Amino acid sequence: MERRKEILSAIRERPGTTFRELARELGIGIGDLQYHLYRLEKDGLVVSKRVGRRRYLFPKGLEGEAQRLLIAISTETRRKILLLLMEGEMTQGEIARRLNLSQPTVSYHMGELVKLGIVKSRKDGRSVSYSLSYDPATIARVVKNYRPSLWERLADSLIDLLTSMGDEE
Repeated sequence: MERRKEILSAIRERPGTTFRELARELGIGIGDLQYHLYRLEKDGLVVSKRVGRRRYLFPKGLEGEAQRLLIAISTETRRKILLLLMEGEMTQGEIARRLNLSQPTVSYHMGELVKLGIVKSRKDGRSVSYSLSYDPATIARVVKNYRPSLWERLADSLIDLLTSMGDEE
């Protein structure tokens, strides 16, 4: 029972954490964690959502918009893409060039962000342009409220991004 409280506490502190991150963070074996998460979900205290190969964990009551946004910011690449899109609409090629990423990498992440409803796509001839579905202030509020340590890293990333853009001019 003590182990279950520890797991629940970790999920409440870091909503949107993945199954693997939680296992590493708490030093719990996969089978042990699976069992306790099963019990926590059955008791209605935890909700999990599978996206692709990852399983994201949330405390009960944190659903909908916040859940989708926390999944969207779960990877460094997606965070960088969202920061870029806060400037306005961009094509996949622009995003790839600005972040020094391959087209397939950007395409994969954009597909995930579109599926989550965080980003909208607009086809214009042969190119696809992307823009945020959410007001940047909403994204910032969710990150700040639910993942404060990530908020600090995002602020650092934004400063780095703005600095590197100044170097290009």
